[in-house]
Amino acid sequence: MQTPSLQYINDLADGDQSFVLEITSLLKKEFTKDLKLFYKRLEENDLKGVASSIHKIKYKFGLLGLEEDVIIASKFENEIKTGNKELLIKFEEILLKINQYIQTL
Repeated sequence: MQTPSLQYINDLADGDQSFVLEITSLLKKEFTKDLKLFYKRLEENDLKGVASSIHKIKYKFGLLGLEEDVIIASKFENEIKTGNKELLIKFEEILLKINQYIQTL
């Protein structure tokens, strides 16, 4: 399992710590909001909405250097549209890992 990091964001910032702080603050705020919406849609069995939430969330994986998790999220995004929830547990493990990480930022 990959470990989240700020390496990509730090590379983008090119030494600008205010940029890093701004992006991490935004990431934390948006991820929390997206996570709540994902679970709301999942509870309502709104599969199209769940897929939309996954699509939005997976880009945050890339910001945290989690390329393998982006692939899993993309596969889950496509599968959930047909009602296939086989990757749900794996996706939730990734969400938990990221949520724990961003709470330390």
